[in-house]
Amino acid sequence: MNTNRRTEPFRYTLKELVTFDLHILTINGIQVPSKPVRAVLFDISRSGCHLSLPLNINPENNLVRIGMEMNLTDESMYIEGILKWNKEQQGSFHYGIQLDIPENDGERLPRVLRILAGEGKILVR
Repeated sequence: MNTNRRTEPFRYTLKELVTFDLHILTINGIQVPSKPVRAVLFDISRSGCHLSLPLNINPENNLVRIGMEMNLTDESMYIEGILKWNKEQQGSFHYGIQLDIPENDGERLPRVLRILAGEGKILVR
């Protein structure tokens, strides 16, 4: 008998933070000049992630679409998403991202997360 009542995906906290380049693609549907911003990834799930940036962006009043080029394993991975929430914490700005993964690439992130779990690089919560 399965007694798991979890309704949202597991979040995986990285034991060592990962830095990567993030690009703001559009703000309110308007394309913006692409200039990479260094971001720090704290945790990730199949549907979202938590990261910090040195920029203060207001996702409550703007629809901000981003692109991220990450190297969580030996394989580089590009993911797009939407900023959903933010908060300022210790001089940096933290954001929740809703990931937008194409159906034809839907198994790639779970595979990467399994590899990281097998290598002991993430914690499940």
